[in-house]
Amino acid sequence: MYIRVSDIPREGLDVIASRGKSWISGTLEGMDPYPLQTCRLISAGLFLTLEGRDIFTGGSFVAEGEALCDRCTEVFTVRLEKEFHTVLVPSDRGPSGSTNVELHEEDLEIGFYDGSGVEVTDLFWEQVALALPVKLLCGEECRGVCPRCGGNRNRGECACPEARAAGPFDLLKTLKKEKE
Repeated sequence: MYIRVSDIPREGLDVIASRGKSWISGTLEGMDPYPLQTCRLISAGLFLTLEGRDIFTGGSFVAEGEALCDRCTEVFTVRLEKEFHTVLVPSDRGPSGSTNVELHEEDLEIGFYDGSGVEVTDLFWEQVALALPVKLLCGEECRGVCPRCGGNRNRGECACPEARAAGPFDLLKTLKKEKE
């Protein structure tokens, strides 16, 4: 959904109230959901205000997706919720060419738009990508898979014997025994 700068009134624009909720479910269509298998927006809110040529955005969303657990490889449902605030400035005020630009913490909430309007779908794609966890776990208590047989340890103990892995200081233990 594309919103032109000229469509944003002085008091701001509640995108969901003005456009209706029917577009929310299809917002993430076409997005590569990796590392999720699927991802869909359940609810969203977005408010745009204009100051000069800068667009201030405030919004929130709830999204759900399917993912493989990084420890046990079982499929589970991931729920993402986030509130966000960004400032969009016209792209002609952004860095040009391949110059090296040092970013500061306050620069991380700044985005760019083409000067005539904002693509709302792109805003939500970016925020969903930023909300993804680094490690996808079905639960903090997930025990993973057995390194020997590959069995899921969350379902029960496997019959593999517990073998102690060699540690980095085991060589020193043998040297001490040889000296004695």
